[in-house]
Amino acid sequence: MTTAGGVDVAAERARTPGATTGHHFNAAGAALPAAGTVATVVAHLELEAAIGGYEAAWQAAPRLDGVYRLAASALGARPDEIALVESATAGWQRAVAALRLQPGDRVLAARSSYVSSALQLLSLERETGIKVELLDIAPDGGVDLDSLARALRSGPVALVTAAHVPTSSGLVEPAEQIGALCRAAGVPFLLDATQSLGQLEVDVRRIGCDLLVSTGRKFLRGPRGTGLLYASGEMAGRLAPVSPDVRGASWTHERDWVVAPGARRFELWEAAHALRLGLGAALADLAALGAPVVAARLAALGSALRAELSGVDGVRVVDPPGAGGAIVTFAVPGMPAERVRAGLAARGVHLVTVPAAHGRWDLAARDLPAVLRASVHVYNDDADIYALVEAVREIIAADRPVAAPVVPEPDPFARILERPRVVSRPEPEVLDAVVVGLGVHGRATLHELARRGLRVAGLEQFRLGHDRGSSHGATRMIRRAYPNPVWDGLVGDAYEGWARLSRDAGVPLVRTTGGLYARPPGEPAGLRGPGCREVDAAEAAALFPALRLPDGWRAVHDPAAGVVDAEAAMRVQLELAVAAGARVHDREPVLDWRHEGDLIAVHTPRARLLTRRLVVCAGPWIGRLLPGLAPELTPVRIVNAYFPGGDFAPPRLGCFSAELPEGLAYGIPAVDGRGVKIGLDAGPVIDPAEPVAPASAAELGLLSSIAARLLPGAGPVGENVVCRYTMTADKRFLVGPVPGQPGVLVASACSGHGFKFAPVIGAALADLVTGVARTDLDFLSPARLTAQDVR
Repeated sequence: MTTAGGVDVAAERARTPGATTGHHFNAAGAALPAAGTVATVVAHLELEAAIGGYEAAWQAAPRLDGVYRLAASALGARPDEIALVESATAGWQRAVAALRLQPGDRVLAARSSYVSSALQLLSLERETGIKVELLDIAPDGGVDLDSLARALRSGPVALVTAAHVPTSSGLVEPAEQIGALCRAAGVPFLLDATQSLGQLEVDVRRIGCDLLVSTGRKFLRGPRGTGLLYASGEMAGRLAPVSPDVRGASWTHERDWVVAPGARRFELWEAAHALRLGLGAALADLAALGAPVVAARLAALGSALRAELSGVDGVRVVDPPGAGGAIVTFAVPGMPAERVRAGLAARGVHLVTVPAAHGRWDLAARDLPAVLRASVHVYNDDADIYALVEAVREIIAADRPVAAPVVPEPDPFARILERPRVVSRPEPEVLDAVVVGLGVHGRATLHELARRGLRVAGLEQFRLGHDRGSSHGATRMIRRAYPNPVWDGLVGDAYEGWARLSRDAGVPLVRTTGGLYARPPGEPAGLRGPGCREVDAAEAAALFPALRLPDGWRAVHDPAAGVVDAEAAMRVQLELAVAAGARVHDREPVLDWRHEGDLIAVHTPRARLLTRRLVVCAGPWIGRLLPGLAPELTPVRIVNAYFPGGDFAPPRLGCFSAELPEGLAYGIPAVDGRGVKIGLDAGPVIDPAEPVAPASAAELGLLSSIAARLLPGAGPVGENVVCRYTMTADKRFLVGPVPGQPGVLVASACSGHGFKFAPVIGAALADLVTGVARTDLDFLSPARLTAQDVR
């Protein structure tokens, strides 16, 4: 199964590390996070360690604000109606407490209510005298709407609450109908979307709930310790937190305070910002896939699993008739649920049991002491379902009594006739290629080799998505304007390569914005290219009104220039490579490599790999693996900064560069919500073995002064990115066979302008690996260097 219901299952599995560690059916408890989500969390924790928690939070403020926008979009709400909380239960407790329920207040609760919610209501009933009334159940297992309507007419009601999907079954409550009845009666409706957000389409306007809570760790695939509280604008204004916090309130006078507007009055100052950013990454993934697409895929998977389990002799599927979506509950009569779960875990199949104590209004009422709960997600496939069903069959078969086997009489000659068995040891597998370094060129090469059917492995010494090289960050520039016609063919192929990759991945990767590359009077034209032309300062101002060039300056206009979505490009290349069969090993540095006859042995802390070709794409670390190249390579430090504020999005601004006294300044327009991005194509020489220090005040001050000169109205500096360029003396790449080292190729030292060429370089290296000559790359060949043997 590759694509199902609009979901590329292979790609989802490729970006989910846990998908390869077993068969995981616990999305309703804690779904497997995507690698990008984990990398986001770890990156912020590392930033906190490097510069401090407050400083890291200030730097990440625009992205943290973006989490509210992503959460609001997922719910059909406004950002000011969203509070970020530590868990769904924390949100629930704060919202219910803020209702200030009084003795005698009636609360109508569905039997689907979660244990923690039920316990709070029962505690309030015992301590304050509210009245908790359980709603009747309809034949499909959900709330009986007629019963609810009668209860709403029988007297004042302070609150109606239900779980959209309970913890104890796959039931889907009629949330929209409940909301309509509550609106008509003017009664607040609190919906627990803990089990629905991320697996069903959830729209608070359509549902009509006034309050909603959810967690990040379940179907959203976010980190544990995150949650959401939605409070409609009208409802939030009526609620006052019982315990106001400095985050949600302002202390205005000696004995007075005012709460923040909107839902953020429910927030606390202390928050795990790394986890919140991870939640944002998970929400962005959901938005990219599309909630309707995910919901359809999970409903199909859930139905398939429910049908398969129903066909197993000895299994009882216990979901009510109103079940649907991703959760399936079942039991094996006569066998404790926990024993079945343990037997499944021993076979690499992971799910949970839900005891009656976690759903007493539901499970106990149905006389179920416990159920086994399997819940699927986009990374599950047919093989997972098969593994679960067959494992259940095995467990049931092993538990049934069988007739004692007939034991034959021992053969007195058996021991005499036994001979030692010779066990043949399989020869080590020989790979067609090993790619070292999974930056953009390593990933492009890995993808191209795997796409062609070669057996290939990729090795990355750090975690995937690390920020110690030159391939991290959100955006890169692409342009046809180059100083020498020798680049034109490669540039054209790069544009075609990105278009092809976008089609293959189903993700737009390049946005055309146009580009201006400016120089002061008297400076010779540095750039030219197909479709490019020279313009003066006046025409440049007409093309990009947000860019201010001094009088007398001239520029080269490249209408085909644009912005590459670097984060998406990195992700899809790796996903497609894995989907095509490539193996990926992160946190696995190469200790040594050496020729062994016609093969190359690559040694890592975990393995010895044999390969016919070795492709080194290790950026600043090439010199360690290929010491003969080290004298030709200069790693330098480069800082980029974002400047929010102002109108610096296309068409008022495109990509640009300007020859300044400080060096070549370059910029990318505001296309990703962070602001305009500015960098300087120069920096100090560094040792790649040293940790990356955060941007200094002097570095950011220099970029701020450049922004002030070129972009009137740019705000103060926001986020920043520190990376490493690996430079050659002529600023041309190293792509091709390594002199004196048969079977070894290199692609790197891309001197700050190589990201745009990733697809074409990956294809070129795949050609070279398979014996196809690429004379068009001679101008980039390592053979142009003086070293004869670069080992």
